[in-house]
Amino acid sequence: MNTTSTMQTQLDFLRELSDMKARYEESLGWPVSVDVGRRRLVVPAGREFDAVTMPSHLAEAVRAQLCVAMLWSPLVAAPGGQWLTFLTTPARASRPNLAAELRRARVQLVPRGGQVVIPASFDTHHDHGEWRWVEPPLPRRALPPWSAVIAVARRADSGSHHGGAG
Repeated sequence: MNTTSTMQTQLDFLRELSDMKARYEESLGWPVSVDVGRRRLVVPAGREFDAVTMPSHLAEAVRAQLCVAMLWSPLVAAPGGQWLTFLTTPARASRPNLAAELRRARVQLVPRGGQVVIPASFDTHHDHGEWRWVEPPLPRRALPPWSAVIAVARRADSGSHHGGAG
């Protein structure tokens, strides 16, 4: 590939990111930024939503239990699918520390102002080498409280250590 076609490919990719940024802003009202260096879209945590990240095996159990409770959350898979991130309502100003068992289970709250990567497509069948939606966001659909996601994660993790559902 020559320099001109490489630059054109990069410009096309940046144009696609900019178009997707505009779609998120128009449909969801999120303050999306383009991280040009890493070629991805990001949103700061703590404003429109907060984010809870955990290993995929635990996240799938949490997702199932949230569904039973009729709670729904957009869910982002990191490249490779080993980590999933739930988007939740913003946590209150003073966040409690996570319980020790959740820290051991590798559950993490994205720090206020930290960047949450969002997929460059609403498509859920994207390449596993890219950030992708497991559950895409929907306009005007309420996010679950972050405390509910944490509580369900705690119960799911506890149940996995005791050989049964919690």
